[in-house]
Parts: sequence; structure tokens; C-alpha cells
Amino acid sequence: MNSTNAGIWTDEQLIELIQKDDQQAFELIYNRYSSKLYFSAWHLLHDTQVCEDLVQELFIHLWIKRHLLKVDTLRSYLYKAMRNKVLMYLRSGKAQLDVEALQKLAMQQGPDSHLLEKEMYRALDQGMEQLPDKCRQIFYLSRKKQLSNKEISGLLNISMKTVENQITIALKRLRISLEELLTITILLMAFTLT
Repeated sequence: MNSTNAGIWTDEQLIELIQKDDQQAFELIYNRYSSKLYFSAWHLLHDTQVCEDLVQELFIHLWIKRHLLKVDTLRSYLYKAMRNKVLMYLRSGKAQLDVEALQKLAMQQGPDSHLLEKEMYRALDQGMEQLPDKCRQIFYLSRKKQLSNKEISGLLNISMKTVENQITIALKRLRISLEELLTITILLMAFTLT
């Protein structure tokens, strides 16, 4: 294979070549997709080392399984594989989900994501209903009414430390109760941005 004409090789041709153990074809695939896959993972994880590791694992797996590949569209195959790697990483508990980051991603989406956003808020409201009364009240004032910790402290006649602790408890419980929905929603949103 002549790598000087790298841009003329289609993904289908490159797949055929790596199935025949062509390392240059593999390098072309890596160079064509690695940074895009990295950034699709980075939108979710914001951890350079983890994202680099996930990309490397994906390409190692691609090379090892090259003889068994049944790929219709290389781009779709790689993005689906990366989405699965990110999902497995999130499920491992090594990364925490951020409710506020999810809300920002939801706002970036167009009308197609309206149902996902609606489902996320419905689940968030259900999660809030499961919180203890005082915790739910403080979280509601903080997140829904946009009051500062100082304002909540004065309104409820409690210390700011109590407000901070209750918000921390609420976020922790909501992350646990919404983890699966948030993981799936974030993945769908992040991978539709790329």
C-alpha cells in the first residue's frame, strides 16, 4: 500500500487491507479516527488519560480482531465501540456523573432530543421526591429556585454548613438513583454531537 495517497483509500478498502495484516492501513484508520473518538469520549469524561486509554484499547481490540471483523460502516462501528467502552467505564464506578453537566448537554441539543430531556427531568423529579423532606426542600431552593446557600440558610434559619451538607446528600442520592438513565442519556447526547 502506498501511504502517500492516504486520502484516497476508503474505509472499506482499509478494512479489507487490515484483514490482510496491512499495518499501514491500520495506521491510516488510527490517524483518521483516533482524535475524533478521543473527543467524543472527552465530552463525557473530561479525563485526558482515561480517554487516551479507551482509544488505545479500542484500536488494540480492532487489530487483534481484524480477521473476524464484519463491518458495514467503519465510522459507525468505531463510534459504537467507543460508546460501549465509555458506558462500561461509567458503569465501573470509576467516574461520577454530573447532573449539571447533563443539563448543559441537554441544552445544546436540538428538537430531536426533546424526549430525552423530558425523560431526564421526569426522572430527576421522581428522584427528588425520594429525598428526605428537609433535603428535598433545600435542594429544590438551590437548583430549581436558584437561591444561594446563604439565601437558603437565612430563609430556613439553618447554618450554611447544613445547607451545603444537605445539597451534597441530595446530589449523591440523585446520582445513585439516576445513574443508569443519566449514563444512557449522556452517551446518546454526546455521541450525537460528534
